[in-house]
Amino acid sequence: MTVDASVFFIARLVVSSVIALVIATLYSLVLPGIERKIQARIQQRVGPPILMPGFWSVIKFTYKSKTEPIAQMPRLYKFLIGFGIGVVSLLLLFNTPYWWFVLGWGSILGIAGMLKLEEVLYVFMGSQSQSVLSTSMPVPDTVKGSKWPDIRREFNEQHSAERALKMMLIGSLPLYLALIVPFLVARSVNISAVVFAQNPAYYPFTSWLSFSLPTNPVLFTVPGFIAAIVYFLGFVIILNEKPFSILKAKVDLIEGGVLEYAANLRAGYYVMRNLLMFALSSMFVTLFLGIPFDPFMPAMLLLNMVLSLILPIALSVLVAFSPIFTFRQIYPTAIGLSALGVLAMILAVSI
Repeated sequence: MTVDASVFFIARLVVSSVIALVIATLYSLVLPGIERKIQARIQQRVGPPILMPGFWSVIKFTYKSKTEPIAQMPRLYKFLIGFGIGVVSLLLLFNTPYWWFVLGWGSILGIAGMLKLEEVLYVFMGSQSQSVLSTSMPVPDTVKGSKWPDIRREFNEQHSAERALKMMLIGSLPLYLALIVPFLVARSVNISAVVFAQNPAYYPFTSWLSFSLPTNPVLFTVPGFIAAIVYFLGFVIILNEKPFSILKAKVDLIEGGVLEYAANLRAGYYVMRNLLMFALSSMFVTLFLGIPFDPFMPAMLLLNMVLSLILPIALSVLVAFSPIFTFRQIYPTAIGLSALGVLAMILAVSI
């Protein structure tokens, strides 16, 4: 590649990244409203306005009075939100065509690495927080006459950190196994090969008016369909939603490790969580249907965004009817889903 070609590629990479992040962030802030509206209708409620849970919540918290969280390392605790947004942004960008050719990041390794970094954030959040609504309150109380001898004092969020670690070890495993299946079908670790195998007519450097539909989507194969089911439930686990919302169980931890994030930090957390929902949904469309999130091809971009509603809508239906699992239910569920993921991988190798 010549110098001029390299500069041109870098320029298009930067422009496509900016366009992708702006569109994805704005779109992701609409998804929670759609999700909550569907849940409300199922439960025979009116539900909030579409823009309220996502877009307006971010605006509201951005302008609230700032509070200083009480943590072991306050700067690190606050930094985790910005770092999380960066990690999820990279996860989304790996889904765009120009990043497929940068240092091999557009591969199963890049996706898995960013997802694991996102998961470990909750361990740090829970282990760092040492307050309840910005008020230091160790357990048990230290008022005269109430102090118990030889008792270990810890904060509620530390339980959330322990739960996050357990979910990292076993709860999220099904998602990673499901992710491997499209790459096994394509016989490659690269996202580009997965897309080209399903959509041979697609090429990322053609005219912006170009449009192509997949001819043999992985989703419509037996291993692809099994993996899609496992991917969806792994998607629910990664988002900490019912029935796998044990990290932020309202009964004992309220919001888990993210409880102390207020004002602009809470707004940042909402951006991170909603962008993660869209990134995983868009990644599903790219890997299982061969329709990438291409900022320079409006038709492909729009189709990817529309099909990305499949997982949030399915999530809404599941959450509307779900209880909250304890680890007694999560462990066998995760093991069963992992077994299905392994079965899908074995079938994918035989295709």
